[in-house]
Amino acid sequence: MGSRLATQSAVDVDIQKATGAKGRPQEAVFAQNPEKGDPLRVVIIGGGACGMAVATKVRRQSDFDIIVLSRDSHTAYSHCGIPFVLGREIENFEKLIVKPLDFFQKNRIDVRLNECASSIDLDPKIVRTGKGVYPFDKLVIATGSLPFVPRISSANILPYGVFTLRSLKDGILFERALETANRVCIIGAGTLGIECAVALAKRGIKPFLISRSKNLVSKQLDPDISVIIREHLENIGIEVITGATVTFPENFWKEKILFLEDRKLPADLVLFTSGVRPETSIAMDAGIKIGKSGGIIVNERLQVKVGEEFLPYVYAGGECVEVTDLITGEPRLSQLGTTARHMADIIANNITGKHAVLRPLADPWVAVAGDLQFGAVGITSKEAESHGIKVVTGFSRGRTRASYYPGRKDLYIKLLFKDEILVGAQLVGGEGIKERIDALSLAIRKKATIRDLLDLETCYVPPLSMLVDPLKPAVKAAIRSIKEEEKKKKMAAG
Repeated sequence: MGSRLATQSAVDVDIQKATGAKGRPQEAVFAQNPEKGDPLRVVIIGGGACGMAVATKVRRQSDFDIIVLSRDSHTAYSHCGIPFVLGREIENFEKLIVKPLDFFQKNRIDVRLNECASSIDLDPKIVRTGKGVYPFDKLVIATGSLPFVPRISSANILPYGVFTLRSLKDGILFERALETANRVCIIGAGTLGIECAVALAKRGIKPFLISRSKNLVSKQLDPDISVIIREHLENIGIEVITGATVTFPENFWKEKILFLEDRKLPADLVLFTSGVRPETSIAMDAGIKIGKSGGIIVNERLQVKVGEEFLPYVYAGGECVEVTDLITGEPRLSQLGTTARHMADIIANNITGKHAVLRPLADPWVAVAGDLQFGAVGITSKEAESHGIKVVTGFSRGRTRASYYPGRKDLYIKLLFKDEILVGAQLVGGEGIKERIDALSLAIRKKATIRDLLDLETCYVPPLSMLVDPLKPAVKAAIRSIKEEEKKKKMAAG
């Protein structure tokens, strides 16, 4: 690694002159100069799902110099696995580390943990941290998101006993605190909040799941689907509180009480899972444009925009980036690990000269709450309404196996059609959710019609399915809704 550092190189002097960085620590500056035939220098800001995947793929496809600046304490781990460690389904947090630090060292990827980038200078091409100055030929911004903490308090920092789960280190600290906890309030009822509530219930800790919205997973599911999840959570001992705003005192560490509008709620710990916001401050300060969704604006090659131009040498990916919605065509965020990984492939291919583009996204996702699975793809009824899209829905309830076969579980399917073309699907059930979401995601991308789904041939065996797949009744329900709408229009016109 030492060969990359310009402790005695004349390149340092040039950089120092160009940036006015006299007195700045120079031990962390690349020595190579690509103009003299040295390898291309790639700097990646962010060591999450996107950043680390870019680094490994660029290494597989090139001999470039690669450095990753990560504010994190761990490398290449599964953030999505944290709730399952808390629930003791996974032995420990170390199991979540997919690739340890020595993997990157062996592959000549210089990962700098606990080092936060403080600024980007696009001309000259330099990233600064508190520990050094890093010139680059190609830059990747993969800064991810920061937890959103919508609390009513005058304190500038989280009080003792209040946690978020942005990183693996956060998970480790929260796990330690749980050893002496009996009652935990989880503020935020998205997928992470639900998975954590189930994890705590499994451990015998009393969880309170609190949402400002009237429904669970309100941004991704319609009320008639989310109510099924709520009933399941309440049946396993989780108290669900919706439509509530929470306030806690500055001395929460001492009083251990939260205040809702109409009650006091004792709590040993508080966990905020109330969503995230893109971490775009360093990009914004560098003059990189931010979109109306709050993410960094990129083109289809994931190159960032400065002024009216997209820079061919600066890329951005992951949760900090704005994407295009497949159904509405509008910009939005995508906070899925699968999206981050897909973006990483595209960025790495473009950096190494293999042209690749990101197309509009439908964002299929799935989550697990104990014995219940749920997920969705495409738009919800609320999203459709907000974009002026008229949709027709079809709903069905079926079973995952033949009625006489042991272990059969309920399955709920909701389909949304625009002009008889599938634009959304939401599912809840005991099993088989992921496979159906994946298939419906492809159907949406291919603009499958209601007739296509009605004609769909499905396979059958008693341990895995019903003779008539529950998808068919949902399609037929949508067809009935369409006919009713047409009948109403005729009556109104006649």
